[in-house]
Amino acid sequence: MQAIILAAGRSARMGEQKLLMPFNGMPMLDFVIKTVLSCGFDGTCTVVSRETLDRLTPAEGADYIVNPDPDRGQDSSFRRGLSILPAGSSFAVFLADKPMVTAAQIMNLRRRFEFLLLAGTQKSALVPRKNGAPGHPAFYSYLWRERFLRSDAGCRSALFRREREEDVEWAEFDDCGHDSFFTDVDTPEDYRRLTGQ
Repeated sequence: MQAIILAAGRSARMGEQKLLMPFNGMPMLDFVIKTVLSCGFDGTCTVVSRETLDRLTPAEGADYIVNPDPDRGQDSSFRRGLSILPAGSSFAVFLADKPMVTAAQIMNLRRRFEFLLLAGTQKSALVPRKNGAPGHPAFYSYLWRERFLRSDAGCRSALFRREREEDVEWAEFDDCGHDSFFTDVDTPEDYRRLTGQ
């Protein structure tokens, strides 16, 4: 199973590149990559802008791919990540502005996803959901790579238009203990809440 970390955004609402802001003693993106690497995926690809990559110290064990036009949005980064997946590989999608997601939470979802595939049902994706809103990380079998890439409406909306909802297992979280799956760090106020500063 492969991991794709989407990290090419411009951070317009933050006013500076949020993924380079400090979190637990390192840039936020480095912290997220370190967490994902600790989960033992077969490969970890981080999609970044050239500007961000030039300011990073690459993490050992992680691969980086540049989105040359990040202003085209997250969908363009998702496609870049999907394009380099090994054939027949399942994958998990992470958003780099969710640094509160823990390795234990990731592994719990991964085990649930792997059991789902072994169970022989129609379900081929596991996506966290709270109050009807999807979260990340989300897990997909190899079937979803081509589904996402063929979607004219964009990779992300291919799922959320509900065209393949019968193939999705929704991991429902109604308690506040899993807010990390659903809370982005987008604004200075978000960052202050995250860091307690």
